[in-house]
Amino acid sequence: MPEMRAAAVVATSPEQAMDLSLLVDLEARWENLRKPPSPAGGHGTQDLQGRQRAYESYRAKLVAYNKRYAPAHVPEVLLNTPSRLGAWCRAMRDLYLQVEQDPRGHCPAHLLEKAYRRADRVGARLNREPVRRSPPPSTIRAAVLELEALGRWCEDLVGVPGQSATPSGGATCHAYSE
Repeated sequence: MPEMRAAAVVATSPEQAMDLSLLVDLEARWENLRKPPSPAGGHGTQDLQGRQRAYESYRAKLVAYNKRYAPAHVPEVLLNTPSRLGAWCRAMRDLYLQVEQDPRGHCPAHLLEKAYRRADRVGARLNREPVRRSPPPSTIRAAVLELEALGRWCEDLVGVPGQSATPSGGATCHAYSE
């Protein structure tokens, strides 16, 4: 079932694609902050407030998106197998291909971090080497290529070929601000 939802992420309009790209990156930002803190760092007040602000930003965007578009966006929580993670990476790649040329586009740094963290977990569970990380992307094109590479890595784990992308363009990523 999760593969079906991930495949259905493609937005029907440029405006919906832009809104969804912002939403999934906010979702990833909040999920990345949920990881356990380092033993030295602990849960300080500022850390907890930052997590709360990230969740509130994500939740507000999710509610607004789901009021405006159907079907509603449902967070993908089961990215725990190579096939599920690969399908999700391809769906995110396709989404960002839709917004690549839009000047409002933003670099999905949080989304890539989420993808890498999930790939690390899948790889560890299957006794595989961690995925090699490239430097943080500076363009949407670079992020699309990273998502494509992660999708191929997942395919290699299951031995099932997937769809390949031939990204074009090269819009500059803009830092996302709340």
